[in-house]
Amino acid sequence: MGMFDSIIFQMNCPNCGTKMDNFQSKDGCCSLLKLNFWEVNNFYCGCPYCNTWVEYNLKLKRKPNRKLTIRDYKKSVEIPTIKEQREHRKKYEEFAKFIKEGLDNENKNSKEDKE
Repeated sequence: MGMFDSIIFQMNCPNCGTKMDNFQSKDGCCSLLKLNFWEVNNFYCGCPYCNTWVEYNLKLKRKPNRKLTIRDYKKSVEIPTIKEQREHRKKYEEFAKFIKEGLDNENKNSKEDKE
């Protein structure tokens, strides 16, 4: 996989409406920095719930002498098949259940320690 930078940008998934806020890019220095979207030419994210892929690419040949807006980027969306979405949702829900059970056990143990 390699290193990347996180991009400060969020939107709702165009397929299922889930909040997407874990955008990444390899256009920066790839040092796990947090960058604004206008600092890179390309950034992307997969929906954590349905696995829809959203990617933004700068439309302009060179950056203008102004702050870029999201309208300066071309948005591409790849929506998985219904079968792929179901499989991804099942994994997502299993993982969420696993995390919730772990947190519940941790809270239970900490309460027992206090008593």
